[in-house]
Amino acid sequence: MAGQNVSQRTHRYDAFLSYSHAADSAKADHLRRGLQNFARSSWRQLRALRIFLDNASLSANPGLWPEIERHLADSGAFILLACPRSAGSDWVQKEINWWRAGLGARRMLIVVTGGELKWDHGAGDFDWEHTTCLPRTMAGMFSDEPRWVDLRWMSEEDPGSLRDSRFQQCVADLAAPLHGRPKEDLIGADVTRQRRTKRLVRGALAVITALAVAAGLGWVNAVHQRDEAQRQTRLATSRQLAATALNLKDGNLRLASLLAIEAYRMQESPEAIATLNQLSTDSPHLVSMMSSEKDISALAFSTDDKAVAVGDEGGAVAVWRADSRALRARTSLPGRITAVGFSQDGKRLAAGDSNGNVGVYDLTRKTLRRLAPQPKGVSSLGFGMAGQLAVVDEAGTVALYGEDGKKFRSKRPGHSGPVTVFQNVDSHLLVRDGVGGGALYTVPELRTVLESHQLTLPAGQYVQAVSNGGHCFGYLKFGQLISTGLPKRKGHESLADACPDFPSLPNEEAMLLALSDNGRMAVGTTSGITVADAQTKGDAGRLRKLTGIGRPSLLRFSDTGERLASAHGRTVALWNFQQSSRTAHAHGLPLSDDQNMIHSPALAAGPDGQVAWSNLMEGDPFGTGTKLHLWSPKGHRTLVGGDEPNYDVLAFSPDGRTLYAGLDRTVQSWQIQETRLVKRRAVTLSGPLEGFYHGRPVAIAPRADGSLVVITANGAVHIADPSAQRTRIAVPGGTGDPQNTLLSSLSNDGRTAAVENIKGAVDLYDVGSGRKTQSVQLDGEKVNALALAGGGHSLFLDGSRGTFARWDLDTQRFRWRSDEPNGARVTSSADGRTVLTLADSGALTRWDADTGDRLGGPEIPIPLHAMSGNGGIGEHTGFVMDSAGTLWTATEGGEVLSWDFSVASWIEGLCRIADRNLTDAEWRRYVGTTPPSRPTCD
Repeated sequence: MAGQNVSQRTHRYDAFLSYSHAADSAKADHLRRGLQNFARSSWRQLRALRIFLDNASLSANPGLWPEIERHLADSGAFILLACPRSAGSDWVQKEINWWRAGLGARRMLIVVTGGELKWDHGAGDFDWEHTTCLPRTMAGMFSDEPRWVDLRWMSEEDPGSLRDSRFQQCVADLAAPLHGRPKEDLIGADVTRQRRTKRLVRGALAVITALAVAAGLGWVNAVHQRDEAQRQTRLATSRQLAATALNLKDGNLRLASLLAIEAYRMQESPEAIATLNQLSTDSPHLVSMMSSEKDISALAFSTDDKAVAVGDEGGAVAVWRADSRALRARTSLPGRITAVGFSQDGKRLAAGDSNGNVGVYDLTRKTLRRLAPQPKGVSSLGFGMAGQLAVVDEAGTVALYGEDGKKFRSKRPGHSGPVTVFQNVDSHLLVRDGVGGGALYTVPELRTVLESHQLTLPAGQYVQAVSNGGHCFGYLKFGQLISTGLPKRKGHESLADACPDFPSLPNEEAMLLALSDNGRMAVGTTSGITVADAQTKGDAGRLRKLTGIGRPSLLRFSDTGERLASAHGRTVALWNFQQSSRTAHAHGLPLSDDQNMIHSPALAAGPDGQVAWSNLMEGDPFGTGTKLHLWSPKGHRTLVGGDEPNYDVLAFSPDGRTLYAGLDRTVQSWQIQETRLVKRRAVTLSGPLEGFYHGRPVAIAPRADGSLVVITANGAVHIADPSAQRTRIAVPGGTGDPQNTLLSSLSNDGRTAAVENIKGAVDLYDVGSGRKTQSVQLDGEKVNALALAGGGHSLFLDGSRGTFARWDLDTQRFRWRSDEPNGARVTSSADGRTVLTLADSGALTRWDADTGDRLGGPEIPIPLHAMSGNGGIGEHTGFVMDSAGTLWTATEGGEVLSWDFSVASWIEGLCRIADRNLTDAEWRRYVGTTPPSRPTCD
């Protein structure tokens, strides 16, 4: 027992269990339970050993790998379930590499669940020619042959009983070094415990019989305990599903989305909500996913980017809207679809198959015309500007068809290898074959412009591509795109363009390449898709990961390069690079970057969905007096007003008919009319002018009777009656630095004010009487931000040392405190149920207002136009929640956005991405119970 006691004193877990989820989930759980139950000292001991297993021990966490590292460091030994699938798992290899960098072979135990393991005594290492269950990164890790346990006899689908004698022997082999005791002693102790347990069980049965009548009287308590046990079971399952969803999201977002939804329905826990949030905000460019009955074999966008054609191995062709899952048309050919393409006007779709069949589908009349077949399977096809259809077969034969469907010209250049690329470049055809040769022809004459030897590519491993317009083509090798361009030819100078420079890619094996004419490159790798934007003067380019779909088999850009289609098995994913978030909605309201200092536009939300801001719109000339804008969702109209260059704070009247704008020492009222904002009056703020900033309004609360409550930068609380031209001071201002702004907030009804004092505490006032009612302090921390919510019953405080807290004004105590680093500013819904923080980095975080749990959130998109001054994007963003709970943000140099911040909207979006329901097999595997009759997504 000495070894066990030491382990418990120094590590939280006796061992860390590393395994492949796809191969050994059941075996890993079986082994964990066996080790925990084996050789317990008494029936009172909960477990003999503490074993870390991610699905059983890991809660949902947005930063998964740092959490894994923490548990690795907290484990005394490392148990590897070795099989070919775990040997190829990136996660398992990362865990092995982490352990090897520390204890190395010491305290590492191997359990073989599949494949082969053989030791080479001569080399003093594993025989890597015959060992298939270990990753080669373990070469040289052991100096002597390690003892390993063989569990290959165990079935993953039915692991059997924990008391199976063979399984018990394997458990004893592993438990001995973990306990620091001989295997024979442990087996004897386990047998003794079993006998003792049997005696206790017999005695317990006698007691239970005697107490049966008394137990009937406690049925109410029993029901309560049953309900609590069921709740705890649901909570554990919810957490497990949430952790599994986070683990799967990068490679299989569809399955991860369904598991996250079920985790929330199992138990509405903070972990489940945080997982829904994270999956909704990941892959911001992803628009939708669509399914096919067979593997996808061909993709093409229409010239206007509004539709995408999908062909599959079974001969089916479907046309989908590029911004949704809506199906526009469906047709088919006898063989495997190898190429699809739209006409320039988008009214016709051509498809070719592996048997040489060619069909043209009229998308207006919904009719299919079969053309004369090609001698070989179709390699590629496309429509010309004049409506001709060019088809290239696998032998390199080029055929031209007129709009009437008749073939009028053909040519066979005799290229070797299958033709892989065809492009329409104005009135030219570019044909490339699989060994780097090719030719450029005029259309419709098919006269040769360039010969094959001028288009050759180097030997060795590379992937090649041509942009849709034909102006950029090259090959990718060693992570760098090499542009080959088109040699200049007299009369064809427009074709001599070359690709721009792209940043070098990470050290990943490239499997596919796609290029666009607008300077964008997409690369399919073993782990997903990497998108590179071209380098420009003063810009090193940008790399982005498109996750959630696994390794792609096809990549196609739209003609504009703003959309990308990728295929993985039977799934097509559509990406839109103009979409910066899946939870944000753009309304065509771009803001200019007209400030030379840190600036967040003043922002306010009205009761009828209106939103108002103070900032020039993109394209507005400076100094035009159009700094005040109001946008209404009804008719999507924008009203303009304002007679000052910049307002500090905005607020709507309770009826939504008046907009109040504060600046310097005044508050203006603007009436909201059908077509414009009309200035009605201005209220001057009372009090001595103590500094440039002290007379600046920082908070406004209009009341239903037309009066105003205003707080200025010096902390003074002002009240203005409905017809008054000046305010009276209800709470005097502080006496600090005249250049320093004191933090403050008002309740929506204007009855309660929260004001920072010069000592760093926050004072709470009854505005009507001007009486200070309470004072709150964060244990000496400086307050970074504050917000009153819930009708003035709650105060949220953000501290300089990372504390975020909720103060209850009714009980005059903190309801909760969170020590997680958070944002620099705070806003809340009117009812206080939703609270958000915004960090300087632009990270938005939603918090559980009742418990203080961090629920995660999205990132504010980086503006297209550079922000002036310094500071992060969050410091250049204003944010506010409207009465319906919708979040609005306005970013200098960016745009005005509304955000989905409800669980219902997240589930709706994830169901749109998943485009299916959990299968019965998936339910049994991940949930472990009988599948319900209801679907995950309706």
